[in-house]
Amino acid sequence: MKHPLERILLIRTDRIGDVILTTPAATILREHFPGLHVTFLARSYTRPLLQHHRHIDDIMVYEPEGRHRGWRGHLKLIAELRAGKFDAAILFYPRPALAAALRLANIPLRIGAGYRWYAFFLNRRIYEHRKRGKKHELEHNLTLLKSLIPQPPENVRFEFEISPEMREWRMQRLKEMNIAGDFIILHPGNGGSAPNLSVEQYRRIARFFLDNTPLSILITGTAQESELVATIAGGFDSSRVIPAAGRFDIEQLMSLVGGATLFLSSSTGPLHIANALNVPVAGFYCPAGPCSPRRWGPYHQLEWVLLPPVTPCADCNIRKCPHGNCLEKVTDQQMSEFLERRLKSLDQLPAGRQKTP
Repeated sequence: MKHPLERILLIRTDRIGDVILTTPAATILREHFPGLHVTFLARSYTRPLLQHHRHIDDIMVYEPEGRHRGWRGHLKLIAELRAGKFDAAILFYPRPALAAALRLANIPLRIGAGYRWYAFFLNRRIYEHRKRGKKHELEHNLTLLKSLIPQPPENVRFEFEISPEMREWRMQRLKEMNIAGDFIILHPGNGGSAPNLSVEQYRRIARFFLDNTPLSILITGTAQESELVATIAGGFDSSRVIPAAGRFDIEQLMSLVGGATLFLSSSTGPLHIANALNVPVAGFYCPAGPCSPRRWGPYHQLEWVLLPPVTPCADCNIRKCPHGNCLEKVTDQQMSEFLERRLKSLDQLPAGRQKTP
C-alpha cells in the first residue's frame, strides 16, 4: 500500500438507512488523511443521497441484477475496481462476491468482518458480531476504521448538504401543495422491515398535530404505500393533511425532509435521512435487541424514540411476535405524552441542532 493513503473505496450496498449510517466514515477518513480521494460503492437507489455528501468524491454503482450479474458481470466489476486504482477498500456490508472482487482486483488493503467463511479474501479482518444488537450500527461501521485510525474521533457528523437546485425545487413544490408555513412529515410505511404502528395510531398522531399546532402535515411513502397513506389522510382537512405517496423520488424526499419542522416514522431509512440533516425526529421502535434503537435508532436523537411497554424479545419475528404487533401496545396516553414532550422541545433546540439547509 502506498503511503500516505491516497484513494479509498467504501462499500455499502444495502438500504437507505444502512448507507446513511456508513457515511460518517468518509468524513473521519478525509479529516485524518488530508487529500484522500473517497469513492463509495452503492446501489443505484442510494446514489442520489450520496451525491449530497460533502466528503464523497465519486460514486460507483453496483448492479448485481444488471451489468454485474453472473461471471461476466463479475469480471466487469473487477475491471472497474482495478481502474479505480484504490489503495484500500472497506467492506461495510459483507458479501462473498464483493470480497472476492476486491481480492481479484488486487486492491492492496482489504478491510472487513472476520466472522465470514469468505473472510480469507480480506487481509485485514475485524472480529465483531453485529447481530446481537449490543452496539449501534454506526459504531459497528466505525470499528472497521480502527486499523487505519486507532482512535476515531467521538464527534460523529453527517455531512450532507442539499444542493441549491434541490432547495429551489422544494420551495416550488411546497408552493404547489399550498404549504406556506412550517410543516411536519409523517412517513407511515417501512417496507415491512420492522414492526409498525397501526393506521389508527398514525391517524391519532395526525389529529394531535391538527389540534395542537397550525402545522401542515405531509404524509409520504412509496407508490406501493398509496392506499396506506390515503387511508391515514382520509377525512382530515385536505388543506392541512396532504397525502403524497409515490410523488417523490429519494432525492426529492431528501430535499423535503430537509425543510421539515419534524419527521415522524417507525424504523425506516427516511428517519435516518432526517437525523442526518439535523431535522427533529420522533421514532417508534420495537425493543428487541436486533432491531432496537440501540442498534438502529436515529443516532443523535435516541432520546426521541418511543418504545412499547412490553418485555423485549430475544429476536424480532414480525409474523411470530408474541405480542401480535408490539408497537400497537403503545397506549393513547403514552403517545400523547410523548408527542406533547416532542412538540414542546421544538421551541428549545440548541443552536447546534438547527436543521441543515
